[in-house]
Amino acid sequence: MYPNKTQEILLNKTFGACRFLWNNYVATFNTYDKETNPSPIFKTVKQFREETGWMREVSSKAVESKENDFKEFKNRYFDSNQKIKLNRPKFKKKGSKESFTLCGNSRFKLYTNRIRLEKIGKVKIVQHQPLPENCILRSVTVSKDILGHYYASILVETEVKHFEKTGKTVGIDVGLKEFATLSDGNTIHNPRYFRDSQAELKRAQQHLSRKKKGSTRYKKQKLKVAKIHKKISRQRELFLHTTSLNIVKNYDVISIETLNVIGMLKNKKLSKSISDASWSKFFSYLKYKSEWYGKDLIQVDRFAPTSKTCSNCGSINKDLTLKVREWTCTECNTKHDRDLNASLNIKALGTSSAQRTQRECKTLATKQASLKCIEYNLIKNYKNS
Repeated sequence: MYPNKTQEILLNKTFGACRFLWNNYVATFNTYDKETNPSPIFKTVKQFREETGWMREVSSKAVESKENDFKEFKNRYFDSNQKIKLNRPKFKKKGSKESFTLCGNSRFKLYTNRIRLEKIGKVKIVQHQPLPENCILRSVTVSKDILGHYYASILVETEVKHFEKTGKTVGIDVGLKEFATLSDGNTIHNPRYFRDSQAELKRAQQHLSRKKKGSTRYKKQKLKVAKIHKKISRQRELFLHTTSLNIVKNYDVISIETLNVIGMLKNKKLSKSISDASWSKFFSYLKYKSEWYGKDLIQVDRFAPTSKTCSNCGSINKDLTLKVREWTCTECNTKHDRDLNASLNIKALGTSSAQRTQRECKTLATKQASLKCIEYNLIKNYKNS
């Protein structure tokens, strides 16, 4: 988005109103105590607009969306089924990444090179990609990053066409030497974007440390550091999107391992490389793209010894350490590449899991059909009697 000065002021006012509401809710939430204050009272958007006249200058729906976000956070915070316990909410400060959401066609409208936002007007845009045909516009999320760039992310409802079936099955073993090794022998190079930009980032952060906090030079240098981080993030996201899409296009059944990435990050020697590889985001991309395009994604058991098991005879090499990249099976004398062997075992486990699931589905369908037949006969006998 490329707003003019007037639109930029209105956008910043909307961000400020959302930030004000969020920080007020966080302060109220922090007064929560199970014994003394079990149910703190949160003000509504209507009450805020009556108390502060300046909040009426911005769209009420934008502030309400931030209120809904906080309600969702509260539900997740007190949810006993949550796998990872959420920390208390944090205050938002001015200058960090900010956003608001507008729902419904009446609140925004999209043109060829403009987008009309409620109480802001028509803002100039450059579309990253064309919208799908016959799609329904649901909402738009307007955001501003630390560099001062504005973005509009449009959520649409459309029918996603499935990719053609290829009849291929693959197992994927992720690593640090190579980003991924496929069971058919193909490997995906690990680009290491953070490592490549580390020297440049180090110099920029050293210059930043010598500046006085709050000064003009400090702010300028802080933007330079942020630009380097933004470049690394965009490079990594493009790589992950491209790689995951190619895998989903070329294979029908994709088997991956279930990794405890949070636990692996506690290893101080490997944490930087693991974060740079971003396995969790890669797996999440594979998951939703498989669902979109009609492919099957199978996650094998986390504790399965895929690297130590011989893919030829099934014997387990208990003495295999992490630094050993190639090993020979003592039972069948087969020489293995560590990553390729793991990917073959992941594929085998995924295939057996898929076959077992199909058998269970067929058994369930047979049982349901027999129950319907019994029910039909009971009803028929009851009518005859």
